[in-house]
Amino acid sequence: MKIVTNDYGCGTSSSILDYGINDVLVVSEDNWQHLLEADDDLFFVGHDFLLYLWDTQEKVHLWKQYPHSKLVWCFEPIDALFQEWRQKSHYAIGQASQFADEIFSCHEPDADNYGFRWLPQWASPKFFEQKHYHTSQGDKILFSGQAGKPEYKIRNDLLVAMQSSDGFKDRLVISNVNRNLSWYDYIANMLSYEFILNPYGILNAFNTRAYEVLYSGRVLLQQTPCEYRRHFELLNGHDNVITFKDFAELEEKLKTFEPKNVLPDIFYADNNIYSRFKSIGIDIE
Repeated sequence: MKIVTNDYGCGTSSSILDYGINDVLVVSEDNWQHLLEADDDLFFVGHDFLLYLWDTQEKVHLWKQYPHSKLVWCFEPIDALFQEWRQKSHYAIGQASQFADEIFSCHEPDADNYGFRWLPQWASPKFFEQKHYHTSQGDKILFSGQAGKPEYKIRNDLLVAMQSSDGFKDRLVISNVNRNLSWYDYIANMLSYEFILNPYGILNAFNTRAYEVLYSGRVLLQQTPCEYRRHFELLNGHDNVITFKDFAELEEKLKTFEPKNVLPDIFYADNNIYSRFKSIGIDIE
């Protein structure tokens, strides 16, 4: 099985490339035809991010003719938030459905609504490998991610509420609201803090940032506006997690919370890339 991904320079692709796995094929809009000669089963990371691989019927025909198994993983929502995104997403899934042997979903509503097998995300191993990196920022709470855009309304509202609170305005550190840090600077910055805020974005699921925090044994402050039934089960045995719906609930839970000295070895073993693929019956090297 070969894993097919774009190189995004962080996040999803780093959660694959940082493992040093041999069975990875990196593609771009101008460089993907070599996949047709891979002579192996293919696992595509992203139904719409890789749309250029199947955006025409001619390309769909190529994949229908490809003599090995084709699996597609939707690591972002199929039923996307905005109409323009949703139209692209639905077109992408319609095209992929014509040739894919199986489609997987991370977004819990998609798994329920479309009947796709659920496959959660994971993170780069660097956060586990560097778990003993010195946390130098005391009880400060870090937000490092994307914010400010209309699609992040829930996230934006949470950050504004915390910045407006006398108890949190000096405790919250917003180091960046876009991807302007290098990957290594992002890692070092995150590992400098014990408390990491992960507000809701566009996904009813834990994203790669959640797993980065959990791999490193830091305290994850995970906003979940609704119940993530499958994902919550993954948290069993990990004591450094606070899930909350809104700022009021986060504020209340933090009053009595004491960080634990967590050794995340078992969580990492159960939730790294090898475990994820093994859960769907695939061994990768």
